[in-house]
Amino acid sequence: MDFNLIQASILGMVQGITEFVPISSSGHLVLVRDLLNIPDQGNFFDAILHLATLLAIIIYFRLDWLSMIKSWINGNKASRQTRTDRRLSSLILIATIPAIIIGWFANVWIEQNFRSLITIAILMILTGIVFLLAEKLLKPNDNLTRLNWSKSLGVGLAQAISILPGISRSGATITAGMYMGLKRDMAAKFSFLLAAPIIAVAGGYSLYLSFREGIIFYDWLFWLTAFSFALIFGILAIKFLLNFLKKYSLNIFAYYLLIAGTVLLVTKFI
Repeated sequence: MDFNLIQASILGMVQGITEFVPISSSGHLVLVRDLLNIPDQGNFFDAILHLATLLAIIIYFRLDWLSMIKSWINGNKASRQTRTDRRLSSLILIATIPAIIIGWFANVWIEQNFRSLITIAILMILTGIVFLLAEKLLKPNDNLTRLNWSKSLGVGLAQAISILPGISRSGATITAGMYMGLKRDMAAKFSFLLAAPIIAVAGGYSLYLSFREGIIFYDWLFWLTAFSFALIFGILAIKFLLNFLKKYSLNIFAYYLLIAGTVLLVTKFI
């Protein structure tokens, strides 16, 4: 296989897995590029990866999305399930607002000041500590029907904070969901559904920037490879984590983040 395609496969796989497994996608993409000396492919490549993970969410939760869409089409024929689906879609929109606002005003500043390996390592360690504290102190037992607008807004604020590289978006929103009373797997489901709008916005913005800069369509196979790997591994990661969190805690991811962050700090200073 061409070396460029190997790089595309690695980056796509990393994006697909880490977008949903709570270990920080942006942080790991920076780390992989740094460790393997892979150059930044620009805004169009970022858009490709975002759109692949967005499609993974749409495909995996297609029945949920269809139910939410139908709930608004049904008009006055509002059954209990219809009202539940309408409510869930409304809560997703409410929870998306903080990330859009903070992303709009702070994205450039964050890109300029929080992309160093040291910063990423420290934030990974802090995220791991938060996971351990959440598992020790919280005893959540609610499903999505118990989620209200204030609780969903709290999860949305956690998603906004995860714009910082090194803080896992899924991890931040899952722990916030647990703090709001949701069972782990329910918190994970809301986290993944909540990811769709913000990933769509981020992917659309990257696509806009790439068109403004002028895209050169010279390596479609590279982009297709990255897209395919991100899509496939994204779907697998969603399925894995939802099943995993029905039985097990976030502790294994906490230990991984603590070890990875510490190793990065040590090797950076050495």
